[in-house]
Amino acid sequence: MAIVILKLIFTTFTTLFNMISRVILMGTAHLLVLLIQALKMPGEAMHVALEKVVETIKGYLKMFFEQIVYEVLISLMSTAFDAVKQAISGSGGFTKELLAGVVEQIRTWVGKMMENFPEILEAVREVISTVVMDLWKNYVEAIKFVKENAI
Repeated sequence: MAIVILKLIFTTFTTLFNMISRVILMGTAHLLVLLIQALKMPGEAMHVALEKVVETIKGYLKMFFEQIVYEVLISLMSTAFDAVKQAISGSGGFTKELLAGVVEQIRTWVGKMMENFPEILEAVREVISTVVMDLWKNYVEAIKFVKENAI
């Protein structure tokens, strides 16, 4: 069970890293191409185009970060309400039992993780390999885009 959760976390991480690196590299490539193309235009037209690019990037970043902040706040509020609910409904003895149960579950989980260490090591190797390959692929695509569209 722990391996499945760990692999899910690793897959999520590699996907998120791939998307972020692609956005950064391709965004930089598009801006570079736009800048090169803009230098071919008169100065005022270039200024207007760059303002539009800045507005577009600000809009995307604002939307992206608002979504992340929203999800984090919802998660924090849910956790806080659950903790308050548990504190109100529980007593001192219940809290000790809960803490003992959590410690026992952690001990069991660590024991299972040590049994599955070779699988975990393989998953970590796969994550690193995937991240490096995706970064290289995104870099090559960005360079190819600049070469094709800059001139």
